Amino acid sequence: MKELEFLKEQNVSEDLIHGVEEFRKNYGVDEAAAARVTRPSIPFYGKEILEMAIAGLLEGENLLLAGPKATGKNILAENLAYAFGRPIYNVSFHVNTNSGDLIGTDTFVNNEVCLRKGSIYQCAEYGGFGILDEINMAKNDAVSVLHATLDYRRSIDVPGYDRIDLHPAARFIGTMNYGYAGTKELNEALVSRFLVIDMPAQTEETLGLIFNKMFPEAK
Repeated sequence: MKELEFLKEQNVSEDLIHGVEEFRKNYGVDEAAAARVTRPSIPFYGKEILEMAIAGLLEGENLLLAGPKATGKNILAENLAYAFGRPIYNVSFHVNTNSGDLIGTDTFVNNEVCLRKGSIYQCAEYGGFGILDEINMAKNDAVSVLHATLDYRRSIDVPGYDRIDLHPAARFIGTMNYGYAGTKELNEALVSRFLVIDMPAQTEETLGLIFNKMFPEAK
């Protein structure tokens, strides 16, 4: 399977690769979300991190990728979604992100009030991989939505509408940098809902692989 070639090139465990293949067979992608299954610009290089992340996702865990900038957090998240064959829903947290941005807001369609579904709602509905970028910038209002979504309940209460249960293939991958303006410490309750992976800095070897992949003709 071409989507998993970058895993085989790095000698990722065959059992894990087989697990990913089974996951893809068990969970198809709805036609409405098929356009969100996208190939990353470059593969992620790092066997140990890949194996840890894949094992966690196969066990139903959500991931929190923590570390300094330029460690490949978003590249890893995109590669995992592509390997698992899931649509991607990106949420970039900032000081103005609120629960309505995640779940959805009321709008008029044919003179009727309808819910315009937010990224988290669609991710839950279609079994996507939700990338929660800079999650440590989220306000309490937004974090409150994530609590029930990320724990064993795997559901979202939509005020005025209904409760939706997460698709069994849905996973969430949070990313966070330390020490930036506007960031804060995540509370223990939220962190406990993730498998935390500390992203190591790039090495000469991984940088060489990236450059060779992006610029194969360069000296």
